[in-house]
Amino acid sequence: MKAVITTILLLLFLTKCKESKTKTASNKVPSDTTTQTSAFNVATKRTEQIDTSLLHVDTAKFLGETYTAIYKSNDTLYVVNTKADTILKVANLHPNFEFDDFNDDGLKDIRIHYMSNVPAVQDLLLFDKSIKNFRLVDNFSSFPDPNSIKGTKYFYSYHRSGCGDMNWDSDLFFIKNFRAVRIGNIAGYECENRDIKDGIYIHKIKDDKETLFKKLPINTIQKYEKYKWGFIKDYWTKNFKLFP
Repeated sequence: MKAVITTILLLLFLTKCKESKTKTASNKVPSDTTTQTSAFNVATKRTEQIDTSLLHVDTAKFLGETYTAIYKSNDTLYVVNTKADTILKVANLHPNFEFDDFNDDGLKDIRIHYMSNVPAVQDLLLFDKSIKNFRLVDNFSSFPDPNSIKGTKYFYSYHRSGCGDMNWDSDLFFIKNFRAVRIGNIAGYECENRDIKDGIYIHKIKDDKETLFKKLPINTIQKYEKYKWGFIKDYWTKNFKLFP
């Protein structure tokens, strides 16, 4: 009889232990990082942890290579090639970027778009074919809203200069040795300013020295369907050769 009671108690003890382990397992808190298919992995398709530091990713294919640009939460832009080698690392840009052929050479560049009080401020990473890498263009952010003059090496910008955008500027520039060089300026005044008469003032620029080239009445812009933007595009397209 004593042996039977001992056996029953032993069975009850084992059952209680099993229930306790099951309860402990069900109450376990999941880890903060869960292993699953990676949100981005240029090297392989293996299963690994999601990288929550990724803010923006874009990819372009040209010259037989795949280039992937990755902006992470450490405020750094990384560019990796087909082999998943990091070929470029640039800090303190902006996660709003895209691959785009800025200079119409058939190769993709990287344009970085900023949010600021001056609309359309950008930085530019031009693709350098000789080293198969991207290079940051110095001084590019000084030329907001840049547009190319098709078939040439020249570009022009636009930015407001006060009085609710009734004073404005457009610069003519080109890129030399990965630096933006200003060679012309159109300044529009249509706000009855105290210090300068309303009008369009066009300057030639060489070595940062401005020389007045031409002055036009401000109502010149009214002849264009797109107003001042139409005038700016038309003037630079027809006259860029007149500037150094």
